[in-house]
Parts: sequence; structure tokens; C-alpha cells
Amino acid sequence: MLTHHLLKKFISGSLLSTTLFLSACSSHSPEQVPEQAEISNKAGSELVVNSSHGTQSIEPTVVSYPAPDNAQGVSYSENIAFDDPLEFINRPIFAFNDKLFEYVLIPAAKGYTNVVPDPVRTSVGHFFGNIREPLNALNQLFQGEVSDSGKSIGRFLINSTVGLLGFFDPATAWFEIDEKVSTINDTLVKYDVGYGSYLVLPVLGQSDLRNGFSTITESVFHPIQYAAESPETLYIQSYGGFHAFAPEAPTYEELRKETDDPYIFFRNLYMQSMLRDQQYPAENQQQQNVEPSTNDDDDNNSISTPSELADDAPASSQE
Repeated sequence: MLTHHLLKKFISGSLLSTTLFLSACSSHSPEQVPEQAEISNKAGSELVVNSSHGTQSIEPTVVSYPAPDNAQGVSYSENIAFDDPLEFINRPIFAFNDKLFEYVLIPAAKGYTNVVPDPVRTSVGHFFGNIREPLNALNQLFQGEVSDSGKSIGRFLINSTVGLLGFFDPATAWFEIDEKVSTINDTLVKYDVGYGSYLVLPVLGQSDLRNGFSTITESVFHPIQYAAESPETLYIQSYGGFHAFAPEAPTYEELRKETDDPYIFFRNLYMQSMLRDQQYPAENQQQQNVEPSTNDDDDNNSISTPSELADDAPASSQE
């Protein structure tokens, strides 16, 4: 048991150290890359990605929305620059993930969704959503959202008791206290911490340095660590991530068929969705009618990729 515990801590620490190391490797001065809180996009404008393979322009085929002028009334540039300095690392990891998804995770996810009834999967989702409510509350407190933090604590207490350990959600159904997921990534965004650079995490998929740091740190301090012992905690968190990925597996498979260079496609998809989320924060999304320019039937299809696994395991960025 001690060996399993030490091994898990070593793996978590190694991943966290690697993320911080990559953050240092890809650091750049503020003059080179604009502050992330100030980035927006104009309908019909392009994004520019600077990578080890040169400069590439991204047509806004995923999302299209108007961008307001900044507080001083100055219009933003029509071309927004993003750096991809870690492409030499990201591509091999993406290639590994792609094969893992194709031959292991996607077939397993299809079997999982076909065999496990919808009500059971819904209850499992409630359980993993409930177990991370203390994290939501803590992040909301650091963000100065005291009311939301109190609601998250209330949801946790109600659903952990009346909701039978969180497998049901009476906090929403009976008390109309809606869930509001809040991560370390959201807290860093609140304090204008930049995303660093695009990053592909093993198994988890598309992310960035800020969100990757959030994901790994929350996995180490997740409440499940205090509710179970190693190695069971690792198994539970892995299952939570797989459960979150399963509904998105067919979407990844379909999108994967549409491109000859999936790395560029999913990178651009992730970066454009991140750009959209920066302009339309989570608290305003219900008031904004943001429509994907290539799909009219689902507002969230533009980010229904394995990047969701990085945001949702065991709950979603991520920005």
C-alpha cells in the first residue's frame, strides 16, 4: 500500500514538475504575446500561430462573433498571434493520444455508453460533480465569489446527504441551486495569468500550460484523495475522466476523419474555443448567443473534443 502511495505521489509530482519546466521553456516577454485577458477576435478575422514550422493563419471556421473595442475605444488588430513553441513535444504526444483514442478509448467508450443505461451514467456524473464541489467552493472563494462559494458548499452538503453521496442532485431539482464548476484555471484567469502556450497532455489531450497546471494540481488535491486510499484514488479519478470522455468519443472520431493533419486541426479548434471563452466568460454564457459558424444544432460542438477531458476530469476550461 505504501509503495502504491509513493508511486502515485511520484507520478503526480513528476507531471507537475514537467508542466512547470515547459512553462519556463516557453516563457516570453509581454511585448511578444498580448495579455490573454485582452485577446479577442473579430468576425471574419484570422488567428496567426507561430510554431517551429513557421507562421500559419487560421480562418475562423469554428466560431464567429463580433469583438468589442477595448476600454479605451481602440480596435483590436484583425490578426491575433498565438505561439506554439512546444510543437516539437506536442506532436509526438498527440500522435500517441490519437492512436490510444482510436484503438482503445473510443471503442471502450462506445461499449460503455451502449451497455451502461443513461440513468446510471447520469448518476455517476452527479457523483463526480458532487465530489469536486469543495474545489469549486475554494476556487470561487479565491476569486472573491463568496455567494457562489456558499452555494457550492450548500450543494455538497445537500447532495452528499439527501442525494445519497451525490448520486442524485436534489440541490438543483428541489432547491434550484445550480452547479457552477470553478477550477484553478478559472482562478488564474481571474488574476490575468496568461495561458502560456498550447500544450498536449498524455491521454488528457488538448490543453495549455495554465490549464495543464490546473488539471494536475487539482488531481493531487482532489477531495477523492481524502475519501479513499491509494491506489483506489487513482482508479476512481481515471474512471471519472473516462466517464467524462465517453460521450465525446464519437465527436472526436468524426472530426478526426475531416482532416489530413489532425494536430493542426485540433490545436486550432482548441485555441479558437479558448478565445471565445475569454471574450464570453462562463458567467455570461447563458446571456450570450454564441453560434458556431459551421454547425447550427449545438452551441458546444466546437469544443466537444478530448480537450474537454482536461477540463472535466473528473468534472471542465478550461477556459
